[in-house]
Amino acid sequence: MMNIDETIFSLSTVFGKSGIAVIRISGDRALKALNHFHVKKDIKPRFATLVDLYDSTGQLIDNGIAIYFPAPSSFTGEDVIELQVHGSKAVIKIIFEELSKIFVIAKPGEFSLRAFLNGKFDLTQIEGIADLIDAETKMQAKQAIKQMSGELERLYSSWRRRLIAVQSKIEAYINFPEDVAIEREELERVSNEVQALVQSMQEYLNDNRRGERLREGLHVVITGKPNVGKSTLFNFLARRDIAIVSEYVGTTRDVLEAHIDIGGYPIILSDTAGIRESSDPVELEGIDRAKKRSCEADLRIELFPFEQRYNINCNVISSNTIYVLSKADNVANDHNIKINDIDFLPLSILKGIGTKKLVYVIREEIEKKFGYDKNVPVITRQRHRNCMQKAIEYLRRFNMNNPIELISEDLRLAASELGAVTGIINVEEVLDDIFNSFCVGK
Repeated sequence: MMNIDETIFSLSTVFGKSGIAVIRISGDRALKALNHFHVKKDIKPRFATLVDLYDSTGQLIDNGIAIYFPAPSSFTGEDVIELQVHGSKAVIKIIFEELSKIFVIAKPGEFSLRAFLNGKFDLTQIEGIADLIDAETKMQAKQAIKQMSGELERLYSSWRRRLIAVQSKIEAYINFPEDVAIEREELERVSNEVQALVQSMQEYLNDNRRGERLREGLHVVITGKPNVGKSTLFNFLARRDIAIVSEYVGTTRDVLEAHIDIGGYPIILSDTAGIRESSDPVELEGIDRAKKRSCEADLRIELFPFEQRYNINCNVISSNTIYVLSKADNVANDHNIKINDIDFLPLSILKGIGTKKLVYVIREEIEKKFGYDKNVPVITRQRHRNCMQKAIEYLRRFNMNNPIELISEDLRLAASELGAVTGIINVEEVLDDIFNSFCVGK
């Protein structure tokens, strides 16, 4: 674990040339930094003050802004000083050298860890902060902000409170059997409450992993036979030339990836080798990888050549697939063409036919599969899911025919798992895994 007794400092902006760099200092002795830099002005809490910063020899380092956030009304809950200086590598290096004489440089995630330990945020909110920092698309940012607002904590805590209420009735009977009588009707109410919780939690888990997929990116794979225009479409959607495009069969032999943004959703787009019979061992490996990636995809875009549209034979129709007639340079519009009861989208990258419609269809399919109810927070990490599954397992063991001590223990263990998600109980074993993933300075 990290040393929470020291005053720490770190750069909270990206290291490198920039207009401004923000250096954060947190701890009981944070105000000592102002004395160390020979700041003569009175620093009013929560007001930006223009100051000159001097090194230990009295040489001017830089002039910048100093802001003081007194405990407990700061991000970490401790005294915090933020220095906004010019984003020069030399200035940052000198300031770090000076701060190292009196403070300790922060470890990854240590500011957020202190915020958690000081009760400023629960674990799900801290994870939401990390997700917002890492967010690259609009939908990722929206999901992170919802989590930061405490929606997950409120949901899990409401379930936990219901479990504790049930457990308190059982515990009362265990501790005071002479004074507390549990009627049959009361037992039935307890059993019904537990079953209702199991149902609610299980329904919540059956979410197609929407939150995790949105955090990590949704896998969209372009597939089809050789020379149907897969790489051309891949480059178009990626908005840059990544894949080599040629008239020779078997040019693409491995899976190529590009991270793109469609409608605010993060997409991991894959270009794959053309599916055909081959005796070339290298090409066969590429084909095997293409088939594997296609099976694992959240959404497939399968291409067929427009000129061979009357010979198309789809043996398996998948609702997880967008069917495209590629190289449709001579069609008059982008209206769907129905073949064997399947809607095919005509597409010509060369003429720009069907390109906007394809992007719209991709977004529509993604929203259909992975869009979520705005009023219900989603699971965003496997850690949450594991705790929820364990809690359900304990509740499913709940049986009023069991000894009452075992009944109480199952309820306690279930509540403990829910508490582990938000950090209400001792969760030291998961803290390092969470906070070490943070960037330094957050």
